[in-house]
Amino acid sequence: METIRIFVGTSEYEDKWIERILVYTLLKNTDRELDITFMRPSMFKDWNTNGWGTPFTCFRYAIPEMCNFKGRAIYMDCDQMNFRDIGELYDSNLGDCAFGMVWDTLNKNPREFEETEYERGWFSDSVVLIDCEKAQKYIDPIDVIKDTTWGYKNVFSKTINSPYRDKCEDIIIKRLDARWNSFDGYVTDGESPDRQNQEMYALDDIWHLHFTSLSSQIWHPKYSPHGKSSYKRKDIAKVVWETQYKVQKLVELL
Repeated sequence: METIRIFVGTSEYEDKWIERILVYTLLKNTDRELDITFMRPSMFKDWNTNGWGTPFTCFRYAIPEMCNFKGRAIYMDCDQMNFRDIGELYDSNLGDCAFGMVWDTLNKNPREFEETEYERGWFSDSVVLIDCEKAQKYIDPIDVIKDTTWGYKNVFSKTINSPYRDKCEDIIIKRLDARWNSFDGYVTDGESPDRQNQEMYALDDIWHLHFTSLSSQIWHPKYSPHGKSSYKRKDIAKVVWETQYKVQKLVELL
């Protein structure tokens, strides 16, 4: 069976705590062979990182070229935890699309959507299933991407300048089940206009968890400007700490 290539956007050292949990849970939940690459800043020394929200924001767009535009790959941010066989995501039907992403009803800049005809929300690129050959049509070469700032506007400059649904869905991006990128347990493709009222998945219904609330990330990386706060989902926090205990025991045996 085909090896699953996974690329993880991460910092140089600040996210080691969650990196171990992510890798442990990915391996625990699949029998497939995984080839995991951590995309650290030291791998991309000549990139323009001005305005990035993390030390790794645009590295994900280098993946198709890094794979020589062949086969499939999965990208994910480091601040995540797996609960379901990642092989099921890897084998998802993309149709003619180059990318598979989860739809997020919300957007960090609501005012932009108030002033346009487009539906509020966007496709989230914090978990991306990539057909590397098809992606070549849409993503600029690394030599161009490394000098850009942030986001779809620059990276997908060959064809589109936004992740708006009517420009992308079933054309460039295939919509994935939202459980593959659940933001802190929320149903990201729900109808609520704000997180406070948005529906949440039961723990057993989460396939892949994304710790998106920077202030409540338990390891709290130094590059995060947000103050610390407690994690809202106590059931998730309990699983995280139980997993961390198991991971630490394994590390001590090495």
